Amino acid sequence: MIKLVALVRRKASLSKTAFADYWVNVHAPLAAAIPGMRGYRINIAGDAGGMPPADYDGSAEIWFDSREAMDAGLASPENDIAGKDTENFLDHLEFLVVDEHVILPKSVA
Repeated sequence: MIKLVALVRRKASLSKTAFADYWVNVHAPLAAAIPGMRGYRINIAGDAGGMPPADYDGSAEIWFDSREAMDAGLASPENDIAGKDTENFLDHLEFLVVDEHVILPKSVA
């Protein structure tokens, strides 16, 4: 399993509500069509409380079975469509390819 994490910053012209609505209801269905994806999660930043605000408005996590599956999905026409759509609601997008280490919940042996 390989995971792609996207860190995103919304267009300054969009309110936080409009950004979240577009991401979840317009962009997510386009991205979910990328072949080979095994999981897709969107994380929208909330009120940071007493912590300093983050430089990002959210993140997305996308799982693939392998690097080859990820490369094939990212080379697909569906990814081209989703990638082009990011221009409608994002000012900044960066990706991390990560190895996940689950700390909690602990697995039961």
